[in-house]
Amino acid sequence: MTTPDDHVEREVKLDADLDFVLPALDGVDGTVRHLSDQQLRTAYFDTVGLSLWSRGVTLRHRYGGDGVEGGPGTWTVKLPEDATGPTVDRTERTWAGPRDEVPAGARTILAGMVRGRALVLLVELVSTRRRLVVEGPDGTPAAEIDDDTVTVVGGSHDGCRFRQIEVELGPGGDALVGPLVGSLRAAGARPGGGAKVAEALDPAPGRPPAPDRRSTMTDVVRAAVTAGLDQLLVHDAHLRSAPDDPPVHDVHQARVATRRLRSDLGLCGPVLDPAWLAATRDDLRWLGQVLGRVRDADVLAGSLHPGPDVPAEVREGCDRLQGALLAERRADCRDLARVLADDRYLALVGRLEEAAVAPPVVPEADERASWALPRLVGGRWRALRRRVRRAGRRPDDRALHRLRILAKQLRYASETAVPVIGRRARRTASAAEGLQSVLGEFHDTVTAEAWLRLQARHDPDGVGPAVAWLVERQRCARRRLRRRWRPAWERLDDPKRRRWL
Repeated sequence: MTTPDDHVEREVKLDADLDFVLPALDGVDGTVRHLSDQQLRTAYFDTVGLSLWSRGVTLRHRYGGDGVEGGPGTWTVKLPEDATGPTVDRTERTWAGPRDEVPAGARTILAGMVRGRALVLLVELVSTRRRLVVEGPDGTPAAEIDDDTVTVVGGSHDGCRFRQIEVELGPGGDALVGPLVGSLRAAGARPGGGAKVAEALDPAPGRPPAPDRRSTMTDVVRAAVTAGLDQLLVHDAHLRSAPDDPPVHDVHQARVATRRLRSDLGLCGPVLDPAWLAATRDDLRWLGQVLGRVRDADVLAGSLHPGPDVPAEVREGCDRLQGALLAERRADCRDLARVLADDRYLALVGRLEEAAVAPPVVPEADERASWALPRLVGGRWRALRRRVRRAGRRPDDRALHRLRILAKQLRYASETAVPVIGRRARRTASAAEGLQSVLGEFHDTVTAEAWLRLQARHDPDGVGPAVAWLVERQRCARRRLRRRWRPAWERLDDPKRRRWL
């Protein structure tokens, strides 16, 4: 079996009738060239409970396509990416190999979601693909249009036929999205076009509905656990894809998911089984600490660039500091990879997955969330207010760090309440986020200075001048942030942002 190949797929999908006719695309800026048609046979795999598909992840094996006819075919894992534009962005990792053997690399990437459960065939799709490529002025492919006529083989939709158009972007293809999609829609294609396998499957197990004013605290727990677990597991797969150098974004989002889960469970603690709650929050803390060390290195890396107009000895020292930080991050990433493979972590995921279906609640969880949440969130508000008053007019660094933690907890709690309480909770969450951001930046400068001073003790001759220069820059930032936290607190303390508590 060959080594995997990575690719970020960016595409727009459109639905079309079976008799749809591709337009000439005469108005598109570029050279349109027809490629040879393809015959594709694609098999999709998942657990019985659709652990992958329910989170937007697919595992498939495909015969056909360029250069693989007659060969063993290719396996592909597709992981969703955060995207705000018109395209659907997914990371693809592919391996060549036969259909009867899921690659070990694919199993590793999906281990957090699959957790040892069998991967079974869901359905097959047989497709005829007509292809056009749009080339830029230099002859480089900027976009490819794939016109697929698909037949479902097996499952409850056996024999179903449908048509889908994909516009996949290459380098420099963004400018073509509007004209290409516009031409296709004018010819009768329709927006929509989810993953092809969606046309062949019955709906995935439903996610719990968003809570509302009629919801109970059980509903709130179920929705919070489901959202946090989904976020954790999608980024878990990205972390496993590159264990030696996990993407900065995915480290951050996995850590946020861990913190958010721990915060939400703490907020709902009065309605949860105490033993389950203690064990789960303890395991989340353990996971968050390991993710936190990698994340701290990523944040610190942004403060080690000296800029263009500095003495050579400062620049050389910064280079040495960046090397030392990179070595630390690599060691922390090895620890993270071990944690993701640890039975303790996999058991935590299983416990959360069970709780998303049947939360371990006490009888009081039947209380209306609209009655309980103002009281529970109010407890976090009062804890923050007491700490602000205790900190006084000139709080030290440790006091501001504690305020940051409490502001973050209030923000998370208020965001959890938004579906139930509405705009009042959203205003509180927004103001708490503002305070958390200022204090978070402040804490970053404290952490950076402590790390820099430690490096100076280990290598005074090599990094001393750079540390002195960087520490002064951190202190300037800290003085500026000290002036900003009090106004941020006063915005949060406005009665209209806490009247509902």
